Amino acid sequence: MESNDFLNSASEEIKELLAAIDEVAENLEAGLDCLSSSHSQERYLSNNQVCEMLHISQRTLQDYRDKGRVAFYKLEGKILYKLSDIEKMLEDNYYKAWEQD
Repeated sequence: MESNDFLNSASEEIKELLAAIDEVAENLEAGLDCLSSSHSQERYLSNNQVCEMLHISQRTLQDYRDKGRVAFYKLEGKILYKLSDIEKMLEDNYYKAWEQD
């Protein structure tokens, strides 16, 4: 390309660039579709995150584990909890307030 040439929508360079952008956009959409249909969307929480979320101590959380009140994973000493399990535990232990007449 010479210095007096101008780039416009009919330029070969611009056409190649737009084609590359379209390809990237298609790849991103395909990747997002795979992620949204995947079951790996589950979020895992650490001991500290669960304690903070439930406003409880580490010892209380350990009691919940020991008594089987909360499901958890143990990987080489690291304990993780599925957010959905914590939410289910809370839902299962929900008691609706009494209605007054």
